[in-house]
Amino acid sequence: MNLFPYKWVKVADGLHVWLSNHYRYSDFGIRDSGEMRYTGRRYVAGDEPGTGFIERESESHSYHQFVRKQAARQRPSYWNLLTDKEPSIDRAIAKANKAMLGATDRRKRDLLECYVNALTVADKEEYAQRVIRAIKDKMGHRSNQFYVSVINHYKSKIRQLEHTMNAVQWQVKDRCTAQTYEAYCELVQAFTRVASCRRIWQIDAWERRQYKLVYFDLGVFDFIRSETYLPLMRDGRGNRMYLLPDVMIVARSAVDFDVLPLKTLTIVCQELSIVEPTEEMLRSIGDAASMIEIPELNLHFYFNHYHAIRDFVRALDKLKSTL
Repeated sequence: MNLFPYKWVKVADGLHVWLSNHYRYSDFGIRDSGEMRYTGRRYVAGDEPGTGFIERESESHSYHQFVRKQAARQRPSYWNLLTDKEPSIDRAIAKANKAMLGATDRRKRDLLECYVNALTVADKEEYAQRVIRAIKDKMGHRSNQFYVSVINHYKSKIRQLEHTMNAVQWQVKDRCTAQTYEAYCELVQAFTRVASCRRIWQIDAWERRQYKLVYFDLGVFDFIRSETYLPLMRDGRGNRMYLLPDVMIVARSAVDFDVLPLKTLTIVCQELSIVEPTEEMLRSIGDAASMIEIPELNLHFYFNHYHAIRDFVRALDKLKSTL
């Protein structure tokens, strides 16, 4: 627990600054420096280090509200700092190590091990970012060659850490065949069209069969690195489903997740014009045109388009045929 928002620290010989104790959000480990943004949109960090998503173009007012709400959570708050509600890399490492001890699935253990290694690197980068911010605040609008040289020193450290991070991350491309990776890239392209649907509902069978608006994006999980980012589906309970070339990760948090082989999952698409709609369905999702069902997870997603959903399921079936 931090009682004070700042602490007085030495960052170079002859230079002390007031260093913020607030967690500093960044896209370190998410993309290379200067890399083109997905459709030019920003990266929105999640509530845990190494998670987040790429904001997409959308005409949906509710989606923009969802993004703004998530981005607003990143604003520094003394109450969140005092109550340990801000992200903490030290806490994340401790949780990941504890989860690794109890993990029986080999792939889950491997993911958690990569996550711990990546967090160790990210911790040094996050500190360097806070130091740079503190020096800039102290320098203000005045020009100071010594301060600038110290800032450049820490920026050089961050560039070195970027190479280290790239070496310890879970690299998607290196963990599947070229044929599978090509099919996976096609799947991601098909998924982007699904995510762009104006409305996506998920029926919650545990809560009186309520239809809830949910949002799909391209995201990042536990610093897993992919050139295309990871297809991210959300359900009405806040769980996140990430698609990798050979598995689906069902995540409740960064360290609490299940790794399900894609070949064991049944993911089917159906056009709703051939389904007799119920009164509740007509009232809640009147313009729905299709659905995706994942029986093993008891998940049903409804969409206001059909062709994009059909193409996505076909791309998924093609990917599964390469496994």
